[in-house]
Amino acid sequence: MQTNKFFRLSLSVLAVCGIVSGLAVNTTLNTHAAGVTVTVAPSAVAVSTATTPTLAITTTATIAIGGTVQVTYPTAGYTGAGAIAVSTGVVGTTTITTSGTETILTATVTTAIPTGALTITISGLTTTSTATNNSFKVYAGVDYGANFQYVGSANVVSVRARVPLQLAFAIRNTADTANTNICDMGDLTTSAIGFCDYRLKVTTNARSGYTINVNTTGNFTNGTDNFANAAVGTAGTAQVAGTELYGAKITPGSVTGSGGTVTNATVYSGTNNVSYVNTTAATLLTATKPNSPAATDLTNTTLIRHEAAISANTSAGLYTQTVTYTVAPSF
Repeated sequence: MQTNKFFRLSLSVLAVCGIVSGLAVNTTLNTHAAGVTVTVAPSAVAVSTATTPTLAITTTATIAIGGTVQVTYPTAGYTGAGAIAVSTGVVGTTTITTSGTETILTATVTTAIPTGALTITISGLTTTSTATNNSFKVYAGVDYGANFQYVGSANVVSVRARVPLQLAFAIRNTADTANTNICDMGDLTTSAIGFCDYRLKVTTNARSGYTINVNTTGNFTNGTDNFANAAVGTAGTAQVAGTELYGAKITPGSVTGSGGTVTNATVYSGTNNVSYVNTTAATLLTATKPNSPAATDLTNTTLIRHEAAISANTSAGLYTQTVTYTVAPSF
């Protein structure tokens, strides 16, 4: 029994020694009893740049003569030997030590620092060439706190996404139910105006819309005889049955992009028939916003109508013309 008692007593002693040892290790930490807000200026700085971080805190207790002001920062974040200066009171020569990955600056107070606002300036530092987020830890008497100085872009996230380009163009029938490359006015008579029509359908997410250009092979012709042409411009020429004339009417439609407009070029803007025989590419119309027409869309498409009237003296024959359209998006 005596042996067992001695054994139990030995265990108790070991346990007490463990507690005492733990207290000894944490004595320094326990002297810093009040967490305070710390700000760092400048809070952000470029890489490879001289910097003088200023740490601002509000202390809760006087730092007496013999007390310390201590700052730690990541060793890998800076080059140069830092030194501490305070906005009030006096601190002695800065002692520089390292612990693991941190550099520790310690200065002893030689004139008491009263409670209140305190700035601690660290001079002699240059940021490294790599971006890092550097924490400055402050121990000022019994007060402590921490904050960051951000070097380069290590605290920045570049968020990105790409909207794929959309660009499609089709020549559609009048009802916008099928593609077509034929505009057939059939047999012309002196008692009626012949016509055929089709739609220009552009789909694009170009920010500034698009332009449609047009050019033709020239006159509406049978190779020997040419139709008389409507006038150029806003007035155009009114089509009358029994009077020979060839021209076109352009109804520009609209676009789905908010606030967008579609405007005919002046030479194609007449409400009557206008001349449609230019042999070099010219602007037909301009749209100012994106366009996303529906599968069948009679609003956000451009209607082209070709009209022809003959007189009793119009020579017989098969009259033809080829019209070419090109689209230029404005991304």
